[in-house]
This record gives sequence, C-alpha cells and structure tokens, in this order.
Amino acid sequence: MHLYETEEGDKWVCITCGVEEESMIREKKWEWIFDRDDPTLRCALCRRPDYDYED
Repeated sequence: MHLYETEEGDKWVCITCGVEEESMIREKKWEWIFDRDDPTLRCALCRRPDYDYED
C-alpha cells in the first residue's frame, strides 16, 4: 500500500489503483510518502486491501 500526501489529507492507495490511476495521481500532484505492507489498510479509491489473504 502506498501512502500519498494529497490536498485533502494523506491517502492510502493500493498497488492496483496506483498503476491504474497513475495519470490522475500525477495530474493532482499527490506526493508519495512511503509504502507499507499491512493487510488491515484499505485503499482510498477502491476500498480494498492490496492482497486478499486466504485463511
């Protein structure tokens, strides 16, 4: 999960949305802060985690 600083506050973005929305992220000038692997985090764009872990 990528953490971006945005004009609306910090937002977590999953790997998939980071690739699919790359042009929007650049256009809005979101600044990348850092990455974190944490299955409890949810993407601000799609509301899903980076990975679905099977039990």
